[in-house]
Amino acid sequence: MSVLLTARSNGPPIAAAAPEQRILAVEFRSRDGRSWKVIGGGATVAAAIDWAREGYPGDTTWDAVSWNDLYGE
Repeated sequence: MSVLLTARSNGPPIAAAAPEQRILAVEFRSRDGRSWKVIGGGATVAAAIDWAREGYPGDTTWDAVSWNDLYGE
């Protein structure tokens, strides 16, 4: 016995499209030479870096020195 499955092409979509997002691996450096790596996400690169800033220690000033796209354009 064989079963034939067909897709409906005229029905509603199964799920709504996900909003565009960027997921980044961001490296921060402090002025005293420490390094911190964290993952951040957001609708843009800037938003992903801002979100990543929430993941480092707050005892010094950290500057984003590099980032790599993990997901997104």
